[in-house]
Amino acid sequence: MNRIPSQPKSSESTERVSLAGYLLAAKPHVQDPLFAQSVCLIVEQSEQGTVGVMLNRRMLVDPKPMLDALLEGHEATEGGDAHFNFGGPVNGPILAIHNDSSLAEGGNDHGVYLSAQVETLKKLAVIAPEHLRWVIGHATWQPAELEKQIVAGDWMVIPAHPQIVFSEESLMWPHATEWYGRSIAANFPGVMLYPASPQLN
Repeated sequence: MNRIPSQPKSSESTERVSLAGYLLAAKPHVQDPLFAQSVCLIVEQSEQGTVGVMLNRRMLVDPKPMLDALLEGHEATEGGDAHFNFGGPVNGPILAIHNDSSLAEGGNDHGVYLSAQVETLKKLAVIAPEHLRWVIGHATWQPAELEKQIVAGDWMVIPAHPQIVFSEESLMWPHATEWYGRSIAANFPGVMLYPASPQLN
């Protein structure tokens, strides 16, 4: 799993800007039940297409059987709010999104890290860092498909700040849209901004 950048990265061969490491927040008019009011983290983007995971689709299942199977007899740290999120309709390995840089297999300079190797996932389950999200499944876009959706105005593109990535699922989309709106307004001289939500500070 490659490191995801904090700033858009251009491909040397095509000057194509990669969105890996960025968040997508669906615009309010998006009605597709899969993506409506979703916040997606772009994990990988190349000439072959784009891979991302939705962050605010909590799964109403007991996480203990899946964690027990993952740990194979070891004990996960109890406490907190351990649960799984639905990352998208495409099957894939369990992905952990967390804030422990020592166990990062990918990540950015904002303190958001990714891990998917089984041994790393076991360590994360036992250590249980302050911020830990388990994700099952992912979403994919064909080459140029996501770019067309962004140009059409279906997505807001924002940096993957931990204040958004690790916020409560029900509040994540409002936080993302607020951040996007404030970033747009900040480009206009003389616009007075109200204080941001405490969670975004």
